Amino acid sequence: MILPVLGGPTGSGKTALTQVLDPKRFEIVSFDSRQVYRDLPVGTTAPSSQESSYIRHWLIGFLNADESLNASQFSIWARNAINDIRSRGKIPFLVGGTGFYLRAFLLGMYPVPNVPKETKDYVFELTLEEARQELFSKDPEALTSLSPQDGYRIKRALEVVLTGVLWSEVSKETVGGYLSECPDVQLIGHWLDWPRDILYDRINRRVTEITTGMLAETKEVVSRYGPDCPGLRTLGYNFALAFLNGTIDSNTFIEQLAQSHRNYAKRQITWFKKDPLLSPISFEAAVQLYTNIDKI
Repeated sequence: MILPVLGGPTGSGKTALTQVLDPKRFEIVSFDSRQVYRDLPVGTTAPSSQESSYIRHWLIGFLNADESLNASQFSIWARNAINDIRSRGKIPFLVGGTGFYLRAFLLGMYPVPNVPKETKDYVFELTLEEARQELFSKDPEALTSLSPQDGYRIKRALEVVLTGVLWSEVSKETVGGYLSECPDVQLIGHWLDWPRDILYDRINRRVTEITTGMLAETKEVVSRYGPDCPGLRTLGYNFALAFLNGTIDSNTFIEQLAQSHRNYAKRQITWFKKDPLLSPISFEAAVQLYTNIDKI
């Protein structure tokens, strides 16, 4: 049973590649933790209605911006999508830039407890240094396995610790995982690798194309759900809010938005390079590979 998986940093052409696949054979299961928001298609560069009508995309635009999600719930939705696709004789194609969600789905997750919303909100407001210091005071061993600059995981570990469970204990092994549940799966996994200067140029050009629409949707979301809703914690929306609040000008908004996307791409590349399931591939080679998947 073939399971094609394609990761890649923002701006690497993942959605464009889906447009050369045969929609009679494939359906896309998106692993993007922010394109789930129906209110934020521009700033998250979600597939357009035309792209989604050409080939079906699952897990795109189905949550409101005031709703939260986590990897565990996402994995359940992904399983349901894959089962539905396979039941109709098609091939699910996993595509996305949220490497953590991809790996959690495929290899399983740490058995962490549910974290109350008030705890998540408390940790979210902390600076990285504050979170690191608090985690050190409560579970110093946890920091030995975490990068000092990995704000996401340090804060996630602190959330767990604040529930009364040591991160250093629950992070010793994963449970579940699609590959362990389906040992007959033949995973074909890659991530789109571009020369860094070309990727950054692609990101810069994309940012200039989305700024106007991103500002409009930010205003709309603020009017519906307020500026602190989970959706607006997505990459770059803090700069849109700052511009709308008059604290930065348009040039600064564009510069900071582009820089944040380039920085994010760099972190994604670092993640994918370390992923044991995915190997680097050029866009052209990926098109050739996945359009001839019957020959694999």
